Amino acid sequence: MCQSRADSDLPGITFQAVARARKQLMLAELAGRGLGDLGNPLLLFLLKDREGQVSSQKVLSDALRVSPASVAVSLKSLERGGYVEKLPGEADQRRKMVRLTDKGREALETCFSIFQEVDRQMLDGFTPEEMEQVRAFQLRMLHNLRESLPTERMDCSC
Repeated sequence: MCQSRADSDLPGITFQAVARARKQLMLAELAGRGLGDLGNPLLLFLLKDREGQVSSQKVLSDALRVSPASVAVSLKSLERGGYVEKLPGEADQRRKMVRLTDKGREALETCFSIFQEVDRQMLDGFTPEEMEQVRAFQLRMLHNLRESLPTERMDCSC
């Protein structure tokens, strides 16, 4: 990617390039371990966090801040791959509840491992003090940006 002088002066351009490179490396690692069909691994993390709770497509879409249709497509793919299963709701048989399968839990462990490896690679050569500084700067930037978010976006976990 070729950047003009003006673009290289914008920190957001660099953040976006780092995020894109990180995502591409994670996707390559997932594919290399036979998990290229996961689509959105964050959905698996959310289901894991919600284990033991009712997780409908609507609840999941609200938590991820994406459309119910996007969640439906992701869930269909994850179900086809054997990572999740849909069960009829106890109170309403028409509402499908979603939960991780054993295969989904195993994939989640692999995802977590890959995320750790990629982050380790991304921060290679940083001292512990520098890593803490990076984290503190990121949190401060996130706080600054969240102050300008509309009220309905204030609880985003981005």
